[in-house]
Amino acid sequence: MKEVVLTIMVVAFAGGCVTPLIDRNNGVPVEPPSTWTVDQEKVLFPFEDGWIDDFEGGDLVGLVRKSLLHNLDLRAAAGRLEAARATASISRADRWPQATGRQDNIRRQRTGTTGFAITSSRNNNFSLSLSLNWELDIWGKLRDAHQAALADWQAAQEDYRAARLSLAARTVQTWFDVVEAGLQVRLAEDTVRSFEANLLTIEQRFRSGISRALDLRLTRANVSVARSRLEARKEQLDAVVRRLEVFMGQYPAYKLSVADRLPQIRHPVPAGLPSELLARRPDIAAAERRLAAAGERVKVSKKSRLPTIRLTGGGGTSTDDFNQLLNMDFKVWNIGSGIIQPLFQGGRLLANVKRRQAQYQIALADYGQIALTAFREVESALASESYLAGQEEELRVAAEESMSAADLAWDQYQRGLNDIMTVLESQRRSFDSQRQLLQISNARLQNRVDLYLALGGDFELGEIKEDADPNVRLELP
Repeated sequence: MKEVVLTIMVVAFAGGCVTPLIDRNNGVPVEPPSTWTVDQEKVLFPFEDGWIDDFEGGDLVGLVRKSLLHNLDLRAAAGRLEAARATASISRADRWPQATGRQDNIRRQRTGTTGFAITSSRNNNFSLSLSLNWELDIWGKLRDAHQAALADWQAAQEDYRAARLSLAARTVQTWFDVVEAGLQVRLAEDTVRSFEANLLTIEQRFRSGISRALDLRLTRANVSVARSRLEARKEQLDAVVRRLEVFMGQYPAYKLSVADRLPQIRHPVPAGLPSELLARRPDIAAAERRLAAAGERVKVSKKSRLPTIRLTGGGGTSTDDFNQLLNMDFKVWNIGSGIIQPLFQGGRLLANVKRRQAQYQIALADYGQIALTAFREVESALASESYLAGQEEELRVAAEESMSAADLAWDQYQRGLNDIMTVLESQRRSFDSQRQLLQISNARLQNRVDLYLALGGDFELGEIKEDADPNVRLELP
């Protein structure tokens, strides 16, 4: 009989420990096209793992490295990843026998009467036992629950990768904003200096009776407006620098140095194939893993309606002398099994199946929507690349022409060939075109980063030393 029981336990244990590979072939409910709708050049630039190198100028690698090491949001994402891993380990533990040790000390007193006499007796009992409890996973319910937890962990891994990519992209884009804001401040300062120089000239002409009072007042107003815009540009620079410092896990102290020019894009657009996007984007991979987890939980809910078979056993010692607790002459043992079959629970189990099936449909729809959104982001970024390049080229011509026009208008004003309104308007157009050129150059850089992020492009920073304390506290000034 012992051999039969042992054989049953070994076979059941072996069957319960088999861990099949998780099926990652859940078909996305969106059929990707063979090529993107926007024509692109074929390039060999490895955007999958080196898109940061596409921007020439500035220590972008160093900035991203600091963000990855010290950003607190990324540390929170790492904590969620570790929690998902622990949950998967917990689900795996449910498939193993559960052993519990126990030691009891009991003192009993019995009181009775015999005729007119009252009698009482006392006795002690000491026991030491080890009990085993094991649910046989003959239907694969515990295995499916473990597979669901594993899929959740894999989704958390993809979420962490997405958070890492997003942080790198936001760091680079914010750096571009910092550089543009600094250049806008310099342009505003140049504008103020130019207007102030014009004001000095007009004041001299006014004192000489050459210029009118209207010219003087309009020029003074123009200088005040330029000074006001300079303060607004300084405020914008202050805000964006502090935002970048927070991304890098630093106190927003406005101490970051600013580059004197925007980076240049080195390579043409590397789009790849639409079908590759499904395997490369971490948010799509995370959605697919959540779909897989939802499918496993549907199986668990259905198998919860089947009988549960448990094996129980235990052994130990029991004696009235504590000193004999480890004496195996006083050993006791038991072995047994049980079957639990749900009969009536008010429809709870069936409702749980329907709930899990509905959650699977939600995950399927989310998967498809995320894939569609990814395709839209790539197509939009590819289209914007062409539009922004055209705008940048035209604005560069406009800036050059308007600067020449402003110089010509001022020269003609000094010779009495036009009025002050022509000068002010030409100067306004000149500085507006330069301001817009800076904005569109930054917008093109921002769009290129958006494109790499939409394509699921990764990056390599070399070895990153984890020298940061995970329990770091912000160092206040």
